[in-house]
Amino acid sequence: MKMTPELYTKLALQFVEKGTTKETLYTGFASECGEVMKERMKEVRKGEQKTVEIADELSDVLWYVAVIAHKLGYTLENFMEHSISKLEDRLLNPKGKNHD
Repeated sequence: MKMTPELYTKLALQFVEKGTTKETLYTGFASECGEVMKERMKEVRKGEQKTVEIADELSDVLWYVAVIAHKLGYTLENFMEHSISKLEDRLLNPKGKNHD
């Protein structure tokens, strides 16, 4: 079975605990982002290799993104398309460039 954004979201939603609020989701998201940075700081400060740990924490961030997107009425596909559109716009219309 190939994991798609749609399938991932469907599976991820099965793990949302009853009574989970939007606030809980946003707090969890921020916490997981902090965990990513915690592992990165171990690389920076201690010279440790934390690629596996960072990837693990990023997968937790992805779970929160998928669930929050769903709660807001969006899909991961919507976010992916929007992200690329913003990047393309920035590339084609860079801010701060002198267009004389």
